Amino acid sequence: MSLPKNIPKDLSDLLQAMATDFPAILRENLVGIYLWGSLTYNAFNVTCSDVDCVGVTRRDLDDREFSELDQWFKNKKEQNRWVERIDMRFVIEDEFLDKASRCCGFYHYNEKLVRHGSDGNPIIWINIAQSGITLWGKGAKLIAPYVSDQCFDDALLLELEYLKENVASNAGDRSDKAFIYNAYAVLTACRILYSVHHRVLVSKDQGYRWAMETVPPVWQAVIRSAKDNRLKNAGSTTPQLEQDAMHFVDYVSGEVNRILGRIG
Repeated sequence: MSLPKNIPKDLSDLLQAMATDFPAILRENLVGIYLWGSLTYNAFNVTCSDVDCVGVTRRDLDDREFSELDQWFKNKKEQNRWVERIDMRFVIEDEFLDKASRCCGFYHYNEKLVRHGSDGNPIIWINIAQSGITLWGKGAKLIAPYVSDQCFDDALLLELEYLKENVASNAGDRSDKAFIYNAYAVLTACRILYSVHHRVLVSKDQGYRWAMETVPPVWQAVIRSAKDNRLKNAGSTTPQLEQDAMHFVDYVSGEVNRILGRIG
């Protein structure tokens, strides 16, 4: 296991504990544990980045496995601050892109393990194939399924729809959560636009730098503000920030649909 460079020691300790404890809990059901997201781009920011992980199993978690994993997360939360940043799902081998598949996930906003249907998100697997890190088990590049261009394009468009819906739903919300999400939406839209142009995934920082050099100047202040606000990871939204996020995501959506020939 080769962990990312320049991450806090207690985060490294948590990832090491996953690699030790999950095989003992899941036994022959576990195929592998993988990192994706900012940790795989050497772009992890201690202020605002999530700890994105995925566990691959041979079948859905049974009741014992589910209960023991849930207890593991609860225990570790009292010992390690980074549990509050974990975004981890457990998916079934050979069903990664199947939206009818079963899935379990521990997400920091729930603070517990939950059962749900899979979203069949191919972006995770493109990331894992491109630069994923294996904590335990079968190698990342071997576990990742083939993702067609059509599947990739559909996933980017769906992600944009989620961004549009969530930014709109935040209208009038002055909480830290809304403030953080609006900045996230702008920077994620930058990444999506980059991916449509270059057919690869990149970190938010790289998407930001590229967008600042590429999009029309009218959007640069919006993007710069989102970058600054995300690094604060707290604050209050304003009507202007709401409108800026909505308009920029709409702009990117139009550009992506134009490039992919999905207009009309």
